[in-house]
Amino acid sequence: MFRICFIDDDEKFEIRLFRDVFGEAFDIVAATDYVELKSQLDSRKGWMPDLFVLDLYFPCEPANRDEIEALRAEPLSLENDNAEIRTAYRNYLRAKARLTGILDAWNQNANGGLKLAEKVAADYPKVPIVFYSRKATLEDAVRCMAAKNVWWVEKKPTGKDSAETIELTKSAKQRIAHRFETVISKADSGKVKHLKEAAKVFVENLQEFS
Repeated sequence: MFRICFIDDDEKFEIRLFRDVFGEAFDIVAATDYVELKSQLDSRKGWMPDLFVLDLYFPCEPANRDEIEALRAEPLSLENDNAEIRTAYRNYLRAKARLTGILDAWNQNANGGLKLAEKVAADYPKVPIVFYSRKATLEDAVRCMAAKNVWWVEKKPTGKDSAETIELTKSAKQRIAHRFETVISKADSGKVKHLKEAAKVFVENLQEFS
């Protein structure tokens, strides 16, 4: 049985869901931060992980509680779009701005996950990393693929609420587990190495012109 280390800052939902869905297929060690996970690994003599699965939008600084309370006091109200594109687009922009505000308040962004990956790669240079995220953008995915030891970015199944998200994750279990196993065995190493090289060039060009 392959050994997977999972890090996500949401212990009550994300870690519990990951264990429930993938616990029969993999031997899982999970934690809400790297320090806690490393402590667990150090206590397991001779236990070496085969894969690290990391949340990408991970807190890079303490949350801003004042901003969080302000957001909670200002509930998001969406108009009924009645299948009209303009109204739907306004709703989308409003929801996108709301999401950005929430992520900023919690200090969650891709930099947090990438810094986490750097720590993992430094301590476990031979263990591949997969990011597991529902908020990752295309630009985030390119940055991830350019990072050391990162072999894939897997999208978390996402429903309209927690119950639907759980069911979608269960339905996607076989596909996601197969991806994890493929990364561990590096069965598509040639393809991924090509993607990583392309991602590195793209990120370097972005930095040059920024």
